[in-house]
Amino acid sequence: MPYTYFIPGSDEAFDDWFAIYQAYVAANFAALGLTPAEALDVQTLKINWSLGYSNVLTIKNTYQAAVEAKDERRALAEEGIRRITKKIQARPETTDAQREGLGVTVPDRIPTPLDPEKILLHPPPLHLVVPHRGQVVIHFGPDPGNENSNALPDICRAVRIFRAAGGVPADVSGWVFVAEISHSPYVDVFLNSQPITVSYRFQYVDRLGRPGPFSDPVTVAVSA
Repeated sequence: MPYTYFIPGSDEAFDDWFAIYQAYVAANFAALGLTPAEALDVQTLKINWSLGYSNVLTIKNTYQAAVEAKDERRALAEEGIRRITKKIQARPETTDAQREGLGVTVPDRIPTPLDPEKILLHPPPLHLVVPHRGQVVIHFGPDPGNENSNALPDICRAVRIFRAAGGVPADVSGWVFVAEISHSPYVDVFLNSQPITVSYRFQYVDRLGRPGPFSDPVTVAVSA
């Protein structure tokens, strides 16, 4: 089996290993069957390697320092650019042509039309309907179980709530409009003297007031 795998692979490990190897050869060359000239050859190889390796380390350290200095100067430059640009953008006299010339943000002067089909394709609001004595607390939106992440979708301005007494009605005429609400939750108050059963369904409304599809109905019992 050839002895080809004893030399370490990385330069750092090779440098440490070569120092030990050369020092041992220098101290024991006769016992190893080597001539003084061969021991000197090993020493010369070690010196040449060390010079090459130290040059690389110096360049590497210098490059790293240069990169860090560059990053610091870019951060300062960006901070200054933002400060100056903020002043320019705030001037009433600044024109869009000037903004384009600078390559900075140009305000969108023409609002993007709202696609009338988008609200129809959007899934209806989810809901969490919790009955209490004489009232029902209704959470609605994309994540009704967590109001911290339950903001309405961007295209929607509100949710419409419809109610039906006594369970899900046989036709749409049995649903009564309750409210159009932009923030969950909504509290539906009854103050009923007897237990009642009510059903709800919900739909999003886009920013132009166009309604989306209805959610599945939900039925709850409200105690007196």
